[in-house]
Amino acid sequence: MIKPLFRIILAGIIGIQYCAAAGASVLRLDAPKVFEESVTHNLNLSNQMGQIELAIGELFEDDGPASGKSYQKPENREQITSDTWIKKDLIIPNPQAQAAYLVVLSDKPVEAIINGVALHFATNQSGRPLHQKYAFDPKVLQPGRNEIILRNTGNVMIARDDEFALGSLTRTKSPGRSAKSTDGGKTWDYKHLGPDGKLAGEYGVRVFLEHYLSQGSLTLPVMDAGNLEGKPVPGLVTQMGPIEINVEGETGPSGGIRVRARAGDTFVPTEAHWTDWQVLGETNGVLQSPRGRYVQVAVDLTSRDPLQSPRLRSIRVEASSTGPQDWTDRVRVLEEHNEEIVRTSIPFEYEPLDQPRLKKFREEYKLDDVVNGATNEMELMLRLAQWACNYWDWPNHIGECYPPWDALEILKPYGDGKPTGGFCLQYNLVFLQACESFGFVGRAVSISPGAMYERLKGGGHEIVEIWSNEWKKWVYADGALAWYVVDEKTGVPLSIWEMRQHQLPTLRGEPVVPVRVVAAERTRNKQFPWKGIAAPDPSNWYLELRMIPRSNFLQAKSPLPLSQGTDEWSWTGHYVWTDSEAPAGLLFGNRVTKREDFQWTLNQAHYVVEPDKSPGVFRVHLDTETPSFDTFLAEIDGGEKKCVASGFTWALHSGKNQLRVLPRNVAGREGIPSWITVEYAN
Repeated sequence: MIKPLFRIILAGIIGIQYCAAAGASVLRLDAPKVFEESVTHNLNLSNQMGQIELAIGELFEDDGPASGKSYQKPENREQITSDTWIKKDLIIPNPQAQAAYLVVLSDKPVEAIINGVALHFATNQSGRPLHQKYAFDPKVLQPGRNEIILRNTGNVMIARDDEFALGSLTRTKSPGRSAKSTDGGKTWDYKHLGPDGKLAGEYGVRVFLEHYLSQGSLTLPVMDAGNLEGKPVPGLVTQMGPIEINVEGETGPSGGIRVRARAGDTFVPTEAHWTDWQVLGETNGVLQSPRGRYVQVAVDLTSRDPLQSPRLRSIRVEASSTGPQDWTDRVRVLEEHNEEIVRTSIPFEYEPLDQPRLKKFREEYKLDDVVNGATNEMELMLRLAQWACNYWDWPNHIGECYPPWDALEILKPYGDGKPTGGFCLQYNLVFLQACESFGFVGRAVSISPGAMYERLKGGGHEIVEIWSNEWKKWVYADGALAWYVVDEKTGVPLSIWEMRQHQLPTLRGEPVVPVRVVAAERTRNKQFPWKGIAAPDPSNWYLELRMIPRSNFLQAKSPLPLSQGTDEWSWTGHYVWTDSEAPAGLLFGNRVTKREDFQWTLNQAHYVVEPDKSPGVFRVHLDTETPSFDTFLAEIDGGEKKCVASGFTWALHSGKNQLRVLPRNVAGREGIPSWITVEYAN
């Protein structure tokens, strides 16, 4: 999470300590606050000890990019018999683990031999009929290449070599580590898989190890080292003294902690105004001559032993600065509101909002007429969802072809003159791109009971979320079902993650937090009524949430999951929410446990005012996470909006001064403002 540290201090939140020593300021952040504030990669916060450690859980697979139902012939499945065996060679650098699981994309049980050891499995532990999960002793594994043979029974999915490029930008060809035997394991063929030996690719055979990952990192938000105490209006700094950074923690016998830092004279890091990252050492170091008053700290954790992790308990920053007699003593803050930007570690890529096909879609299907008269964002979204939902009969031609992720192609007439159409994913892609044509940003998420399928039953659903500036949050709005859902008590539209939180109590036999559906009239697809979120038969289970880390489906044709929603969700590009109450299945390696990583924010303006040497003049730094960003807008003293850049000058006059700033995207949609009002005695 990126938020101004001074705001947290002033709020008195536990976890941050500030003190001023002679000529120096000190800021100490404990591990829970560091974890919350930072953008983290492969790290977790230990609930038992309140310390930051490496994340647990690593997936080893070769089939992920092309895993899924193929529309090409022959069928991408391998029937295992007493004569037809399959072999998967998996490279596992260090297999030491607390637990190990064999995960096989097969709708039938399998028998396995791993590194020559025959394993005897009990029942399928995946909780799902379309893939198998079996625990086994990790001591069976060895460093490097591991041979996994499946024999006698199974129906295993094959990731076709010619479909790898669809699912990954880097893994565009299969590595050739799958083999087939037609003589009960006497001879092996790595080039001829599948029915009649006509396929090349990789079998859907994976291993998941419960052990610490080998490395992780965190990056704190930019700090004003000249204002660690957190004054809304900082003092004038003419020279920064040394900045000392100390990390309290323990590396253990096989671990390491490395501290990095960079500094600059602008609040938002740029190559022209900031130094490169500098390694300060293990657990502590000093920036002797920082380039400016703004500093950013990163910490790397590593371990050579997957059974042990280094642990971080706190970070301490000490800085000294000098400045002349400070004119800001004559400035009094009357009112302030500064948006807090929450950033995610998920490398999400957004559709450019000036993508020509969005404009063509909006014009060709007269979407302005659809939303004419809408008075707010949710009403506009619901009208577009209703239009998409009512455009064709479910599912139309999805059994014959899987359409491109493009609304114009989905709506294009098929051979019978009806839209190509599809099921819930295609409805929601049409809805998503309709929203994008009006300057809104969205993301695609699939939902299901996940590993609780056999206990709860129920299918899955492909949905989208749209970012709402009016509500300052992600909202689940459904283009297949023409509804959105609000908290019954507050009336606030819910995100899909919040829907999950509302539904979790039903797993414990407790009442759910009430919600209310806001639905538009459906002339089609009436077979899916709203049934609430409580057990035993909700409209949907919102337990396993799988996010595609991009929405630029028009701009780039890959990476994409193969035929999403037609078979088991097994593409390894998904980012999947998991927690102890409803853990995600072990098909996925990108496991998200931090709320901020799923609930990041967009389209806000965040400001930092920096006093100039000239009395009464501020330099205003601006930050934002606005997809398809165009410009910042500033209103001074209630005047007209003017385009500004970060670092613009705000000259105060005697008396009351007002500043309001906000971003705007290339579609002309204005974002969420921040403002400050001060009184200046000139």
